[in-house]
Amino acid sequence: MTMDVRATGRLLATGFSLLISSLGATVVLAQALPVTPAPVTPLPGISPTSPNSPAPNAPAPNAPAPVVPGPVVPAPITPAPPTAPTATPIPAAAPVPAIMPGSSAALRVRPTYPVSIQRPRSTPTLDGTLHDGEWTPFYTVTDGTIQGTVYCDWDSNYLYIAAKTDQASTLLIDIDANDDGWLRGADNLELVVGPGGNGARPAISARLLDATSAKNAPFWSTAALDTSVIQAASTSSAGGQITEIAVPRNMGSLLLQPSTQIGLRVDFLPPIAPASYVPTAPYEPHLLLDAILVDSQAESAAGINPHLELSDRTVIDGQKLFATLELLNQTDIPVPIQSVKWEGHPQSTNPVDTIEHVAVPSIPSTGRLKLGYKTLIPPTLPVGSYSLGVTVKLASGKQVAASASFSVVEPIHPQMSSSPDPLVIVGTTNLDVRVTIFSAVPDHFRGDLELTKYPSSWVLDGGRVRSVVVYGKNNTSVSHVRFRLPASTQPGDYPIEGRIIWMSRTWDLKTVVHIVQNEAVQVTGTK
Repeated sequence: MTMDVRATGRLLATGFSLLISSLGATVVLAQALPVTPAPVTPLPGISPTSPNSPAPNAPAPNAPAPVVPGPVVPAPITPAPPTAPTATPIPAAAPVPAIMPGSSAALRVRPTYPVSIQRPRSTPTLDGTLHDGEWTPFYTVTDGTIQGTVYCDWDSNYLYIAAKTDQASTLLIDIDANDDGWLRGADNLELVVGPGGNGARPAISARLLDATSAKNAPFWSTAALDTSVIQAASTSSAGGQITEIAVPRNMGSLLLQPSTQIGLRVDFLPPIAPASYVPTAPYEPHLLLDAILVDSQAESAAGINPHLELSDRTVIDGQKLFATLELLNQTDIPVPIQSVKWEGHPQSTNPVDTIEHVAVPSIPSTGRLKLGYKTLIPPTLPVGSYSLGVTVKLASGKQVAASASFSVVEPIHPQMSSSPDPLVIVGTTNLDVRVTIFSAVPDHFRGDLELTKYPSSWVLDGGRVRSVVVYGKNNTSVSHVRFRLPASTQPGDYPIEGRIIWMSRTWDLKTVVHIVQNEAVQVTGTK
C-alpha cells in the first residue's frame, strides 16, 4: 500500500509540473517526493536464506554502494508560440475619382491660387504671342492635369483674358460682371474657347445665366449673344498653347471703368470643341475670384509710400505726357535712394521714354519727395491703353514701385449727317449737312473740312473747303454745310462725301441723303 501511495505521489508531482509548464509559467520544485527503490524479487531456485545468498536487505559482497536517487526535477518544456488569429481580409477601398475641371464639383470650390486682384488698364495685341511685359498675370494653376497661367487686362472697350498652358486645352471662362454672386441677376457670362493654333481665331461658344425673372429657377440663355464680336487668337507648339481673347464691353452687362469689381475664373479643360461642353445645371453655384479694374498700382516698402500722378489719362499721339511721383517717408530718419527708373508697358511697343536717374536726393524724415518725368507720345503709337511705371531702389536694397495707366485715342471723331431726313422736295429746297466733331486734342482743334463729292446740280453755299474749330479738350462742335436743291430733283438716295484734314492726317466723311416723293404732288397728279 505504501508503494502505491508513493508512486502515485511521484506521478502527481510530475503531472503538476507538466501542467504548470504548459500554461507558460516557470515553476521550480525545491524538493521532490523521496523515491524508495522497489524490493528485489528472489530468483527461482534460490532461497532467500541460502548460505550463499546475502541476507535480505544486505548488500552483496564486493558490490558497489547503492546509489540513492536525489530529488527528481522535471525537464522544462518550452511552450509553443501562440498562433495568430486568422484575419479576415478587408477589401481595398475604391479609388476616389478626380474632380474634373469644369464640373459642378470643381466649380463649387473657389480656387486657392495666389491672386493679384488689381487689374491694370492696358491694351495688349491679340496675336497668339505673349510679348515681354504685354500681359499682367492674374493667377497660376499649379495642380491638375493641365497647368498654366491666366492673364487679365482691360481698357474702355474690352476685357482682355489670356492663358498659357503646358499643353493643348479648352478654356472655360466665367465672368460675373457685377461680382454679386453667380446666382444673382443676368450678368453671369460663360465662354468656352476651343483649342487653336497658328494664330487663327479659335471656336467660341457663349451662354448667359439669367436669374432675374425666376429667382429660384435660373436658366441658361444664348439669346442676344453674338460671339463674332469676341476677338481671339491662339497658337500652339510642343511647349504648350497660348490663347488670347477680348470680350467687348456691355456683353453680359460688362462695365469697363476704374474701380469696377468683377468676378473671374478660367478653368483648363481637355481639348474639346466648345459645342461639346455640357454646362452645369443652372442652379449650381460657380465660385469665382475677385478682380478690380484700376488705373494705377503701388508697391510700398516699410515706411515709404509712393503715389504716381499723370497730367492726363487720355492722350493723343504726338502729345507731351507729364508725371509726378510723390514718396512719403513715415519714418524719423532720411531714406537715401540708389536709383529711379521710368519705363512704359507693354515694353514691346515703347509707349514712353525709358529714363533712369542715379543722382537722386534722399527722402526727408517724416517728409515727402517729389520727382518729375515727361515724355512725348510717339506719333506712330497705336490707339490703346498703356501704362507708365516707376521703380525706386533704396540704398537699403528694398524698392518701391508705382504705375499708372493712360489711353491713346484718336484726336477727333467726326461724323456727317443730313437734315431733314428723309427730305421732301417742294420747289427749291434747302438741305443742311452737319459735320459733328468730337475732339480729344488739348486746348483746341483747328482743321479743314473739304467736300469731295455731291450732286453737281446742287448749289453749295460757300466754298468746298472751309475751316472747322473745336475749343477745349473732350468737347464737340457742329459745322453746317448748306445746299439748295432744284425743284426737279427726283426721289432717291444721293451720297455726299468729304474729309477732315489736320496735321497731314485725314478722316473720311460720308452720308446719304434720302429724298422721297412729295405725297401732296402725287395725290394731285392722280386726280
